[in-house]
Amino acid sequence: MENLTGTDAPDRGAGTGTLAPPRKFTIRSKFGQARKPRSRKNRPCDACRRRKTACVITSEPPCLFCKSRGLVCQSLSDPDALALASRANTQSVAPSSSSPQSPSISAISPSASESNPQRAESAAVVHDGLVRQSGPGPVGQESVASAGVDSPMQDPADEIVHTLEDVPDKTTHAMGLAAEQDPYFLDAFRSLLLSEREGIDASFVQVYPGGQDPDDHPIHFLLLQDEFPAHKNQAKQAASDAIETFIWPHGPALVRLYFRHVHSAFPVISKGRFLRQYLTAKLDIPSSLRGAVYALACVFWRKDPSLEGPCPFQQHDLTNHAQESLRRELESPNLWRLQAALLLMHMVPPDIDSVETPYTWIMASQATAAAQMIGLHQDPVKWNIAPWEKKLRRKLWWATYFTDCWSAVCHGNPPHIAADTFTTPPPDLEDLRSDEDLPLDLHHMVDPCNTSFRVPDGVRFLEMINIARDTRVILDCSCGVKATVQTRTQLIPIRDKLREWPSLVPNCLAVGPNTSNGPLHLSYYATHVLLFRGLMYPATKAAKANPSSNLRRWLSTALAEFDNFTTFMAYITENELTSFWGRHARSQLILCGNFLIYLFLLATEPRDVEAAYRLLEKFHLSLQRLGATEDIAAKVLLRPVILRIESFFIQATELIKTGRTVESPVLYKEKMNVEVVQATSSRASQIKDIISP
Repeated sequence: MENLTGTDAPDRGAGTGTLAPPRKFTIRSKFGQARKPRSRKNRPCDACRRRKTACVITSEPPCLFCKSRGLVCQSLSDPDALALASRANTQSVAPSSSSPQSPSISAISPSASESNPQRAESAAVVHDGLVRQSGPGPVGQESVASAGVDSPMQDPADEIVHTLEDVPDKTTHAMGLAAEQDPYFLDAFRSLLLSEREGIDASFVQVYPGGQDPDDHPIHFLLLQDEFPAHKNQAKQAASDAIETFIWPHGPALVRLYFRHVHSAFPVISKGRFLRQYLTAKLDIPSSLRGAVYALACVFWRKDPSLEGPCPFQQHDLTNHAQESLRRELESPNLWRLQAALLLMHMVPPDIDSVETPYTWIMASQATAAAQMIGLHQDPVKWNIAPWEKKLRRKLWWATYFTDCWSAVCHGNPPHIAADTFTTPPPDLEDLRSDEDLPLDLHHMVDPCNTSFRVPDGVRFLEMINIARDTRVILDCSCGVKATVQTRTQLIPIRDKLREWPSLVPNCLAVGPNTSNGPLHLSYYATHVLLFRGLMYPATKAAKANPSSNLRRWLSTALAEFDNFTTFMAYITENELTSFWGRHARSQLILCGNFLIYLFLLATEPRDVEAAYRLLEKFHLSLQRLGATEDIAAKVLLRPVILRIESFFIQATELIKTGRTVESPVLYKEKMNVEVVQATSSRASQIKDIISP
């Protein structure tokens, strides 16, 4: 290859006195040998030349940059390399031989996925640290080539979209304004981070170049090489082996159970993507996520006729290994591992618990940190990533938000996610529909009813998010450390909205014998508890004695509206009770049960006292009926609220008469039966006698 690298001094023409054309001298440059930066005898590869970055070849191609990206390292200006590329057209997106200039390998278009999604979802090859996706979604992805040298060239900005996931041995971390480098500086100058071994440890990739507004800044991710000490890799491998050993040969049956019972209620997994990976290379799914799926599914072992006998392993055995693996996997968080973090907090708690432990709160903080680390708190609508990933990122962010909100309620902690720290909009039904319709070759992995998107499941999840958003407003207005009388005035519009909710939800979300809407309605009533506690604040003796206090003003209204809650509990069937409720349901039941006691003890008017007591009796009868179940998970769900209600009935008479704390009684079953189960009419007369002066 002849390259112009300089000129000689000009000569005068013989006998003419004019300047002769300058003489050219050339240096023959080659490609394919060891090359140092700025070498003139050895050409850089096309990728480094277009990027204008150092092309370092230690002995032979690929250079350090192409090696780190999985790219074909070549210089197509070299005739030998061009001939080689024409024979290897399945390894790289190569330019046409007639094209004098090929587009940059690292081109990232901010609008490719929005302007032409069908053309954009073409091939899948590792591309500047990102992955080009094929097909209509994440199902069926494989790293294959898309075009040969004879195919017509298209601008990559029109052809290619990228994903921040699935880069082999790498993860991407969001770089915010307080990151190690300014986003505008990175937009103008991006470099690689080279290690002592002359390898690329990390690089920056841009998914959005920014807008005209200075505050609409470029968005970058740090693409980091996943390298861990041998002992950590060994520990993760040991956890993976242990999980698969425990469940063998029941893995496929457990996956089917998971998508039948858990996914419909809490759809955080990308169904088609997970099943495709499980079918082709299940060990590439993080151990924590496989363990979480198996562990949640084993609770429903007896609901699968094909599984004979009792479950041969315990849920906590799988959970322990999954947690151990997740602890190490979160050093390189991604969407898979976030899904595991969200699921692992919903394991069946120990049957000795009478109060909720901090477990859910700690796990929620872990999931929140992982979500923020991979940038889910930022709106991806303008990013140059695949449409399916935008949808999944929105869904997972709001699943994290929902989790953070209800975990905070458990102990009254301030949520981890502040209202002004995210821009991600709520998902819509199309986001929930994404990757739910399975191709035919995956149908055998799930039940027939789970092969396609079910609208009621999607609508239910959206309503759970909406209720969590209302709950969060209530927490900010009335339950925060800076809550005041002024902030609590904002509760009135929330009350109007919640009061209309039952009449506005679609029929598919109504309470019924064959629905799975119990957890949704329970969260609605738990939100109502927080609302009324804020409206009735402060619940003091002085407020109880003052007819114009907030407590007295709202108490009768709360009693009337919570009659619906006790009716809801009376409608719950054994079948619905033994479905998937999630870990937050225990805290929500405790909230509702305690609120009935709260209303009874704070009531002053005889009619309010009697109304509150009737609600308690009705609720208690429902708990007795439901508590007779043989399902272990259901018993653990009900146990804390049953203990509180039965303790109240045992201690109520003495508590009201003496106005002091009752000494801890021994709760014998016989005593509970004598003190608790009596006719409603006699109970009402007893209460009137107790409260009479």
